[in-house]
Amino acid sequence: MKVRLITKNKGKPVIGLTPTDSLDKAVRLMMEHRIGSLVVTDNGALVGILSERDLLNVLHQKHAMWEPKTAADAMTPNPYTCDPDNTLEEVMNMMVEHNIRHLPVVYKGRLEGMLSITDIVEELLKKAKFENKLLKNYIQNWPDAEHDD
Repeated sequence: MKVRLITKNKGKPVIGLTPTDSLDKAVRLMMEHRIGSLVVTDNGALVGILSERDLLNVLHQKHAMWEPKTAADAMTPNPYTCDPDNTLEEVMNMMVEHNIRHLPVVYKGRLEGMLSITDIVEELLKKAKFENKLLKNYIQNWPDAEHDD
């Protein structure tokens, strides 16, 4: 399965910030949309990703609230990205290798979507349920053994 199929089916717009937006705004957007990361774009180009981990890092290092801080102060610049034609296996390997839970999906330099570890788990679960259903149907319709009398 390709990333393109997952992001196409999500249907939600990618929620993001500009580098000059405040961290207060970032937290508000994350809470409002119940998400764990935001893309940071400048004139439509992906310049970073701001995750829950980035916000905690700012709090830890500054030992204070972040009111004067902006997304650019806390974001991870040049984040890892994936292509819509990457497979789930490739994306999962990338997430595990780099210990990340969110990947912006970029095609020809343009942000196409956001992929989270939850999206991957949901797709794998759907696939497993479908395969389970097929196996149950197959077993229930198993032909009776022929009797040689």
